[in-house]
Amino acid sequence: MIKVLVVEDSVTVCKVLFHLFQQEAGIEVEFAKDFKTAKALMGKNDYFAALCDRCLPDAPNGEVIEWALAKGIPAIVLTARMDEDERTRLQGLGVVDYVLKENRFSYQYAVGLVKRLQRNGDYRVLVVDDSQVARKQVKDLLERHQFQVAEADSAEAAMIQLATGEFKLMITDYEMPVINGVELICKVREQVDRDELIIVGLSGREEVSARFIKYGANDFLRKPFFAEEFYCRINNLIQAQELNQKLWQRAHLDYLTGVANRRYLMTQLQDHWSQSVASGQPLCLAMLDVDMFKQVNDQHGHQAGDRVLQFLARELSQSLERFVVGRVGGEEFAVVMPGLNGEQAWRLIEAVRRKVTGQPLQLEALSLGVSFSAGICQGRGDDTIDTMLRRADEVMYQAKEAGRNLVLLEEESV
Repeated sequence: MIKVLVVEDSVTVCKVLFHLFQQEAGIEVEFAKDFKTAKALMGKNDYFAALCDRCLPDAPNGEVIEWALAKGIPAIVLTARMDEDERTRLQGLGVVDYVLKENRFSYQYAVGLVKRLQRNGDYRVLVVDDSQVARKQVKDLLERHQFQVAEADSAEAAMIQLATGEFKLMITDYEMPVINGVELICKVREQVDRDELIIVGLSGREEVSARFIKYGANDFLRKPFFAEEFYCRINNLIQAQELNQKLWQRAHLDYLTGVANRRYLMTQLQDHWSQSVASGQPLCLAMLDVDMFKQVNDQHGHQAGDRVLQFLARELSQSLERFVVGRVGGEEFAVVMPGLNGEQAWRLIEAVRRKVTGQPLQLEALSLGVSFSAGICQGRGDDTIDTMLRRADEVMYQAKEAGRNLVLLEEESV
């Protein structure tokens, strides 16, 4: 939960913002109608951000904005008018952005900015430039929007940073010694695609913009640039990537448990089986079925059944993060385990079974024991993914017939 302060003397504007913030989970909003009240609230509360009216009865020149910034609170300015001099002054102060009080969309944009700042705190950005002054300028802009920022003074240093850390965005200048920005992007794109890392190129030379884009940059900014344009480009790129990730998740992940859905699981199994055949490395498949699941639904309701599935999916994902975990359907899951032989796979799934049965699921006042039965098979030269699924499924049902809460390897079932 984050806390946001709105400093605004217009009752109408406050009502609109209150309504919009009420629709956002995880945000608590407080209001101050004047500078005096705002100072008192800032003195006793920690605010994630403040939306500040530029002209208040007791602070007609934006004093509340400077006060919030001095307290280390990111400030979004609400204003009825804006000219070039005032825009320059506000950018110089270090505000997040300004919003003209024109219509409902303006206030939706302001609330969206707060949500954007909240998400940005999880993202790391790499700034690459051989000029320390230029790096600091970009870094300062990014930190205003709550990004975590790392720096590299050369393409070589950037490659080391990228290899040792996870980044959402890389911003690189063109003109650098030894390896320029376009050459750096070529090297990066050999390892990381556009869906994983956003890259923005910078240069004072307009003619290199096409080279940046052609060789893998998501966008290009010509120097010098306005801070507003910088933020609009960066935010739009990140929002587009977030949307693509959501679409990917909807297409590939199970809506209830968050593990791979059946279609994506089958694709992964086929890919890993093809690699196994080509490399000669083993591949094992485990099929798991929740014990007495119908009884859970009948006695405690489908909501309890959903919680059981989510619990097991979470335990499988955490314990088997190296491998592909998917929901086949209903209460049935599968795990694709490349690189493991049958005995190794059995030991791993057995360890998960022991862990699951050793920690009952707490459902309000109810403590519910959860267990599963599993069958494991190792791929053979004449297999297809269909025959592997059938073999693992047969072993799983033999485990259930043998008393449930049991993991069997195919050879053990003969």
